[in-house]
Amino acid sequence: MPPIKGKKQFDALFAMVPRTVDEFSWDAVIGQFPFLVDLDRSTQDPIHHQEGDVGTHTRMVIRELLADASYAALSEIDRFKVFWAAVFHDSGKPATREEIDGRVTNRGHSKLGAKIARDHLRKAIVPFAVREEICAIINYHQQPFWLWEHDEKEQRRRAIQASLQLDPKLLIMHARADARGRVCADPRAIVDYVGLSESVYDDLKLLDGPFPFANDESRVAFFDHEDRDPYFAAHEEYRCHVTVMCGLPGSGKNWYIARNLAHLPVIEMDAIRAEMGYDAEDNQGVIIQAAQSRAKVLLAAKTDFVWNTTNITSDMRKKLFSILRDYNAHIEIVYVEATPGDLLKQNGDRKTAVPVDVIDYLVRKLDPPAPWEAHKITHVLPKALRFGRS
Repeated sequence: MPPIKGKKQFDALFAMVPRTVDEFSWDAVIGQFPFLVDLDRSTQDPIHHQEGDVGTHTRMVIRELLADASYAALSEIDRFKVFWAAVFHDSGKPATREEIDGRVTNRGHSKLGAKIARDHLRKAIVPFAVREEICAIINYHQQPFWLWEHDEKEQRRRAIQASLQLDPKLLIMHARADARGRVCADPRAIVDYVGLSESVYDDLKLLDGPFPFANDESRVAFFDHEDRDPYFAAHEEYRCHVTVMCGLPGSGKNWYIARNLAHLPVIEMDAIRAEMGYDAEDNQGVIIQAAQSRAKVLLAAKTDFVWNTTNITSDMRKKLFSILRDYNAHIEIVYVEATPGDLLKQNGDRKTAVPVDVIDYLVRKLDPPAPWEAHKITHVLPKALRFGRS
């Protein structure tokens, strides 16, 4: 039977989450995500994974997770998160596999695995907050193996960052299953390393919730400066407010601006491109420079404004935010997301529709904004992506 699509797939994925090892069916997982059969064809480094291929390891991890007594005590939605995080946690390994000096490596597989999970869970209409925590667990899933090795300052920084995107208790639960779900020389040592890292989260009281920064500027400044004390209460006095739109083409950014921000100046790449007679295929450097120049004029005049581009990756946003921070602007990201079906329809209704293959490419690059990037993040989501279970 072909995979179910859309909202019904989320219901199917929710119903598939097992409570015990006996309820687990890898065939059911493959039925929804056939590409995962590739995991069985991707071999691993025998020093850390004597069990063999990635698929075997993944199934071992899932079984260890389901056998953990703390798993049974989780809420339904937390079981959903850790189960599907375990399913996808090494999905980036086949594409990142390399052999260097006789050793198998998979550098970058955690980040790629998070993007793969986001793409598939987005199509399944998994609620945004649930989906993004699953992706965060995958992205950070190796952190508990080595966090304890860093000096105290770096431990604190990395642990705090993770706590802003996920529940460290779920991350630790996954890491223990990941450590046990393999055959290697000393699996007990890896489990002990996870315990050492858990103590780092515990000492910072992150097992009770995300790190409680004194205010929004304290949070943003902590990640801007290496030597920043996370407990320091930063002074908050901004020269202006800049709203930075973020979202895929056709997600509804212009709709949001028209209904909420029409009274403000808007810097928009498409408008500047048309004004200067450039096409989207032309070199965009001169367009970006023109947009930045206009932004600096408004910033110098202490004028609130809107920056309206896709801004779908953290690297794109970082360059802009560096300028805004230099002018002491209060930064709000408005992240707009539509369901895949609505996105394609809304994009098709635009005067300058983006080709579907380009949209697919942008979806694979998507990095929703993280809490440390801006003083405020507003999520504009359809009802289907706001829905949750408890």
